[in-house]
Amino acid sequence: MIMTQVIIATLALTLVHVWLVPAYFNRTHFKYLVGSRDIPLELSQGAARAARASTNFQESLLPFLALCFLAMINGTDLILLAHVWLGLRVAYLICYVGGINPARSIAWVLSLLVLVLMAIELV
Repeated sequence: MIMTQVIIATLALTLVHVWLVPAYFNRTHFKYLVGSRDIPLELSQGAARAARASTNFQESLLPFLALCFLAMINGTDLILLAHVWLGLRVAYLICYVGGINPARSIAWVLSLLVLVLMAIELV
């Protein structure tokens, strides 16, 4: 898989994080989802976990994409690290939504470490 494909897979994971998983947990609130959302919705435990996982993913998405684009521009091979990061983020989502601790925290720390390693490779 080339870096472009990793970026596209990451953007697909973004859709899962931001849209698909929250929609799954809020499927009983369809009227709310298609309405004006003036009154806040009380989230189920699963939906709240999905929302927190999504926020965390979005916080690390921009640095990851920036490092991938810099690698492409500089001709630096970060494919393996990019794959590892993506796999860790998938594991993080599964662990967070499933309430699997401390695996969730381990996946997060390792994904952060991978970002640092990617940055070091670019220097």
